[in-house]
Amino acid sequence: MSFIPGEDAELLRTVVRDFLAKRSAEDEVRRLMDSAEGFDQSAWTQAAAGIGLQGLVIPERLGGAGATPVELGLVFEEMGAALYCGPFLATVGLAATALLAAGDEAARAAYLPGIAAGTTIATLAWSGPAPADSSLRAARDGAGWSVTGTAAVVVDGAAADLVLAAARTGPGISLFAVDGAAPGLHRTALATMDQTRKLATLTFDRAPADLVGAEGAAGAALRRAYDLALLYLAAEQLGGAGRVLSTAVEYAKTRVQFGRPIGSFQAVKHRCADMLVDLESARSVVYHGLWTAVHEPDGLPAAAALAGAVASDAFQDLAAQNIQLHGGIGFTWEHSAHLYLKRAKSSQLLLGAPVRHRARLFELLNGSQLPRPATAAPDEPAGDSAVDTGVDSAVDSALDEAVTRFLHDHPVPDRADRAADRAFREARFDAGLAVVSHAAGFGGRGLDPAQQAAVEERFTRAGAADHTARNVIGLGMALPTVYAHGTTEQKERFLRPCFSGEEIWCQLFSEPGAGSDLAALATRAVRDGDDFVVNGQKVWTSLGHVAAWGILLARTDPEVPKHKGLTYFLLDMRTPGVEVRPLRQLTGEAEFNEVYLTGVRIPARNVLGEVGQGWRVAMTTLANERASLGGRAVRRGEGPAGQAMAAYRDAVAGGRVDPRVDGALTERLMLLWTRAEAARLTNARAGARPGQGPGPEGSIAKLQMAELNKAAYELCVDLAGSAGLLIDSYAQTAPDFAAVHGGDDVRKAYLRSLANSIEGGTSEVQRTIIGERVLGLPGEPRLDRDIPWQDTPRS
Repeated sequence: MSFIPGEDAELLRTVVRDFLAKRSAEDEVRRLMDSAEGFDQSAWTQAAAGIGLQGLVIPERLGGAGATPVELGLVFEEMGAALYCGPFLATVGLAATALLAAGDEAARAAYLPGIAAGTTIATLAWSGPAPADSSLRAARDGAGWSVTGTAAVVVDGAAADLVLAAARTGPGISLFAVDGAAPGLHRTALATMDQTRKLATLTFDRAPADLVGAEGAAGAALRRAYDLALLYLAAEQLGGAGRVLSTAVEYAKTRVQFGRPIGSFQAVKHRCADMLVDLESARSVVYHGLWTAVHEPDGLPAAAALAGAVASDAFQDLAAQNIQLHGGIGFTWEHSAHLYLKRAKSSQLLLGAPVRHRARLFELLNGSQLPRPATAAPDEPAGDSAVDTGVDSAVDSALDEAVTRFLHDHPVPDRADRAADRAFREARFDAGLAVVSHAAGFGGRGLDPAQQAAVEERFTRAGAADHTARNVIGLGMALPTVYAHGTTEQKERFLRPCFSGEEIWCQLFSEPGAGSDLAALATRAVRDGDDFVVNGQKVWTSLGHVAAWGILLARTDPEVPKHKGLTYFLLDMRTPGVEVRPLRQLTGEAEFNEVYLTGVRIPARNVLGEVGQGWRVAMTTLANERASLGGRAVRRGEGPAGQAMAAYRDAVAGGRVDPRVDGALTERLMLLWTRAEAARLTNARAGARPGQGPGPEGSIAKLQMAELNKAAYELCVDLAGSAGLLIDSYAQTAPDFAAVHGGDDVRKAYLRSLANSIEGGTSEVQRTIIGERVLGLPGEPRLDRDIPWQDTPRS
């Protein structure tokens, strides 16, 4: 099962969105936020009677629909987008959730039907950082109980017909039901920053109460209720963040300054691109958290803390950026921007600040380890089974059976035995398990590309070596491009040896005068009979010193605009006239190369695609390049962020870090870890969408990878203490590409990571791609778009 909400949930989203468009438009929100009640009773009743929102997760026997937190999360997301004014978080997200978690059937039967019917407004009250830590007190009072103490901030506390109070008795924390009109319960409405959500202080002065569940046994139920409420609030924040971004983008498209839309300015475009990255990170952790609540409840505390931290920060940042992008109009009372900012800031603090959620997540990671799902393999961290295909289960079963049968017939070879590993990969290709979306005979089975992640996971768990780094360009760029644009003969010739690692590939795109502006390249290819003769220079060519083949982009027609006169070639690197010169980089290794092409003859049969149509073919390569660089599947806790966590633990063990003193360092680590986990889940979500190959969204993954790698390895160096001043000897060659990408020396890894935001398209270019091709912002004026290449100025 994919953690992306399914079709039924999306249908519910449509219904809720339509309801809110009619009952929670901006003018209605403004009217209600100025009213004493803060919500429209008729809309509340319609939500319950018309579409059953209050009873969505309540069992059918108690008047509800028996749905799951996944569906309820989407309701909260839509309510967040519309700034819905109503006691939904209090009644459904807090009170009903606590009643369901408590397991008291009599209390459920007494209170949940009224909540489902919309006749009961309820809330949960506590004093302290979380319900299970509440300092309210309860004592026996005759035949019953009474509650004493003050809950300083209670969501919709003034309107509640039913107050559930988390209070302490002798045996521990308990849950009590207090009638909203009970004597001894005093309510004081609070003046709130966010006028769309009503808060109150509730004072209990021996207020009569009924015990829910067993005395002193509510701790687990309250912790689960809190975690679910945190997820629902995060879903609401996600909805608000999405609405804020769409508002900002729409304004940037239409607001004209200096003679053009402000969205065409790079500074605005890049700001919007970063907002989208934050939004998609929030979406991933929220959807995964809701999935976890249903399918892996033991992983709920970590998933909720992650969602609470990431979504809170994302909404707050996007809401503030929205005001900045709107300029003066965004700072007026009449514009909606301030309403979302105030909701964002208030929500960020409502159930605990993000720094608190990160601290809790740190304790889960370093105290009792993250729980593993019951269905996971022994080495599979919690949550990873959510990274699944989301396609037809019968197809999944058949594919799983095929992988199982293959591994039975082909034992995984020793990783150090490259010849045996190559034979293993050749057999995998022949079995159609190389790239399952490829057609039969070309390494696949004609299945949905979303299933590839599950296949790779199975092979990884079986111990099969991953040689992506050794042939990163071949597997990530050449193979998918040849399959997409190659002739049958080209596919038969190149796909199998590329996948097996028999032939290493390099990329011959960049030139001294054509880096990010790839179409400005000057390398010429002139037709001569059955060959093309190529002359020029390429630079920054990774693996050029070990590659057997290269993907080459060259100019075949200088008389047309620069994007139209290019042709894509497959070049045998052993051809006379190809000279590879290593470039020593700042790490000391020579992983990059410059390649000189002098009278190099390439057979016309090695043109990929059509002559003059190389730009279209190159776009396939670049899309796959971004996906391969930024979207490599990793397990939770692996990769650079995992190395940073390990470095922190080593630093603590070695006495270089004291968690009691170095709190800022711990916060820095957890900011990095949560960003990395959000990026991992975003990659998994993108890979689980049926029928979709890499598109411009791959720029999000590539951008995240570049920034995270730098931050992670720099932290590793900082944690090394005085050892961070040193480095292994500066070797001038790197015979194995993998050594400089995953070697043991984090100091060199830090230096190498500085290239991540340059290679494969700079981070600035990725932001422009996201702004224009994902968000639809207008492009900047181009002076060279329709000018023949030979007339354009070149450096």
